[in-house]
Amino acid sequence: MAPTFTLVEKANSRSYSLVPTPGESFVTIQYLMTASGTASEADIRAAAGAPPSRISSAIYASDGYLKTMVIREVTIEPVRERQNAWIVTHRASTRNGYPTDNSTGAYCSCTRATVVRSTAMYRKGATFPANGTVVFAAGADIGGDKVDTNGKPKVYDVPQQLVTIETQYDRTLPSGSPAAEPNWATYTSYVGNRNSAVFLGFPIGTLLYQGFQTAPEDNYYRMSHTFLYDAWFHLEQIPCPNPTGEPILVAGVSIGSPAVPILQVKDVVFLQRYDTLSAFSSILAAADLTALTSPKPLAIA
Repeated sequence: MAPTFTLVEKANSRSYSLVPTPGESFVTIQYLMTASGTASEADIRAAAGAPPSRISSAIYASDGYLKTMVIREVTIEPVRERQNAWIVTHRASTRNGYPTDNSTGAYCSCTRATVVRSTAMYRKGATFPANGTVVFAAGADIGGDKVDTNGKPKVYDVPQQLVTIETQYDRTLPSGSPAAEPNWATYTSYVGNRNSAVFLGFPIGTLLYQGFQTAPEDNYYRMSHTFLYDAWFHLEQIPCPNPTGEPILVAGVSIGSPAVPILQVKDVVFLQRYDTLSAFSSILAAADLTALTSPKPLAIA
C-alpha cells in the first residue's frame, strides 16, 4: 500500500525577489514533507510537486499577485535525523511584475527610429487630402509649386518614424480569459492599414501597421508590433500621363540667365496605396496604454 504524504509549510519560509515587468520575480517556499511509511523514489517525486505548475492554493489564497506564480524548480532533500521526512523547496516565478496592482502583467514599451522615404516630388507645398484619403481616379490637381524639369521630378526624402511597440501576453491566467492565443487574425487584418483615430499621438492616416513578431517565453508571449509614420500620409505624387504613359507637359518657368524656358507637368494627383483605416484598438489594451503613457515611479517634487 502506497504511503500517505503530508506537506506543511515551514514557518517564515517564504522569500521574495521582486522586479518590475517584464523581468522575472521569484518566491521561494519551503515545506516539510512526511510519509506514513516507506516510499519509493517515484512516490517522493510525485508528492513533492513538479514544474511547471501553480503554487498551492493555501499559499496564494486571495492574493492576485501570487496567483500568477508558476513553480519552475523543485528541490527535495532528506531530513537526515528523521525517517521518511524531506525538505521540499518550491521556487516559483512570474513575469507579471510587481506591485500587486499589476497582476494582469500589463507591460508596454515603445522604441522609435527616424527613417526617410525617397519619393518623386513634382509639386512642393501641395495640399494633402484630409487624413490622406483620396480617390485616385477622381483626384484633382494637388496644387503647390511646380519643381519638375521637363517632366523629371525632384527626389524628396519624406520624414518617417519606425515605431515598435512591445507587449507581454499571459497565455494561461486567468483560466480561459484571456484566451490562450492572442488575436492573430485581427492583427494580420491590420497589415497595410492606416490609423483611423489618433494613436500614440500620431494624426489620423499617418501611421501604417506593418505587422507583428512574437516569441514564447515560459507561459507568456513577448510581442512586437511595428508601425510606420509618414509625414506625407503615405501618399505618392503621380503626374497625369498621355496615351503613351509619359507626363503631359506644358510651358513652365524659365531658369538661368539668359532665361531658358522649360516644360513642366500639367497636372499631378495623389496616389494612396493604403486605403483602409483601422482603429488598432485590439493591439493595445487600456492597461498596456497606461503602462506606456504613465511611467512609474512618479518623480519626487
